[in-house]
Amino acid sequence: MMTGQQQASQFSISLTDEQYALIAHAASLTGLTLSHWATQHLIDAACYEINKETTLQLDSASFDIFIAALEAPTSDAAKELVARNPQWA
Repeated sequence: MMTGQQQASQFSISLTDEQYALIAHAASLTGLTLSHWATQHLIDAACYEINKETTLQLDSASFDIFIAALEAPTSDAAKELVARNPQWA
């Protein structure tokens, strides 16, 4: 519920009558207003998509290889590269 919060933006979408009826029915089954139901589901979907596209998940074997690489001593070539001043700085 948006108690105490000001509405900052509006979002408008076009729906067929069937789409609207389906969404309105789903909202009514939960006891939420149509706007609250739609907003919550859009936020959930947005968070899912952002997480899916920005999180790398490794299987156990790949994770072990990754950790081993992080814990390995830094090579001389890597140390030399890190010590350089980039041309853009």
